[in-house]
Amino acid sequence: MNIFSRHRRWFVLLGLMLIYAATNGIIVHTMPLLYPALIDEFSWTTQQITLPATVFYIFGAISSPPAGVLLDRFSPRKVMIWGMAGILVCLLCLALISDLWHMVAIFFGLGLSLSLCGLTASMVVLTKWFSDLRGRAIGLLLMASSLGGALFPLVLGSGMEAYGWRSAITMVSVVAVIMAIPSLLFFVLDKPAVDDSEPELKLEKGDDVNLGQVTAIANAPLGTTLSEAVRKPTFYLIAFATACVWFSIIALVQHQSIHLVRDVGIDRSLLPKVFSLFFACSVVGKLGFGWLGDYLNKELTLIASIATFTIGLLIIKQISGSDNLLLFVYAVVAGVGFSGAFTTIQLLIAEHYAGASYGKILAILVMVDSLAGGLGTRVIATMRDSSDNYLGALNFMIFLCVIAMLCIYVVKLLNRPNVGLTTQLGVAN
Repeated sequence: MNIFSRHRRWFVLLGLMLIYAATNGIIVHTMPLLYPALIDEFSWTTQQITLPATVFYIFGAISSPPAGVLLDRFSPRKVMIWGMAGILVCLLCLALISDLWHMVAIFFGLGLSLSLCGLTASMVVLTKWFSDLRGRAIGLLLMASSLGGALFPLVLGSGMEAYGWRSAITMVSVVAVIMAIPSLLFFVLDKPAVDDSEPELKLEKGDDVNLGQVTAIANAPLGTTLSEAVRKPTFYLIAFATACVWFSIIALVQHQSIHLVRDVGIDRSLLPKVFSLFFACSVVGKLGFGWLGDYLNKELTLIASIATFTIGLLIIKQISGSDNLLLFVYAVVAGVGFSGAFTTIQLLIAEHYAGASYGKILAILVMVDSLAGGLGTRVIATMRDSSDNYLGALNFMIFLCVIAMLCIYVVKLLNRPNVGLTTQLGVAN
């Protein structure tokens, strides 16, 4: 048996990481770096420059549930190939835009394409390969978008300084092709074959039983169905809480470049470095909170990550144009908190809903979160244009994060295990 066969699931994870780095790392994390240059060239307002991102999140959200059905019914790998092809075409066309509607149309295509090869698709594949070590696997997968967010702003920033933003976009697209296409063709597999499966856990008298393993095995064949999930308040609390967090996260990622350059007044040459540090530190957040999620209560881990992100929002309010130290402190804290929340959200959803309906349930929650992200991008742009600064918008985002933490704590109380082993295994539900 060769090394690929022995460690197949880790090669699958590596392939998913490279794809995720080349998709989310560019579309979600790097594109906002273009905003100041596009505002200078086309004289667009804050609402205009963020309109394509709003369209991206809204139509990506609408297409997420149908994509979840496709991923449950057909080969996820084949679905991802179609989505990746669409993303690469859209990125290459982005360098040719001359009007706002061109950019809106391209981001519409990016939203549809990413629903086929983005987070939902990767999580569907990952959960089939990892029943144990899932927290760390999710942390590694989500870390990839942060690595992309650390790499591509430097590529785009240096390309913009040397050749202009159009040539820089083409350079980024070429790197995306090199990362994603071989990964899809050679690494990603839909699910383990019989001989790739993990050894069955056999319990003998006197064995030290790990309750988490027993719970995973007991729930593995079916898990919670979609109809069961929507009949319980936990589903709606998770949906509302994660929507509040996504509203704030996406709004910050989309608007921080405008705020820092146009409102705070930092040197524009610092912006790629801030973006790179922000997403480099999010690697720490994803790995760290993913690791914590394997050992600690999932709800409390999510609350801790949201609290860290909230501190980052408080810091960015205090930055002045000459305070480079606080600027980089913000990038570290907000990067760790943003990525930790992103990771622990996925871990919490998998903890509650992994099973036969996981793709559908995740797709619905991703749809809700993506709609919230699109709404956040739009609402924060409107608030900024009406007040000519982001202070009120930042306060609103902080408020939403506090509400999200309260909702997740209620989820913890509702799902508090009873004394009996039967209830802890979920049989009583």
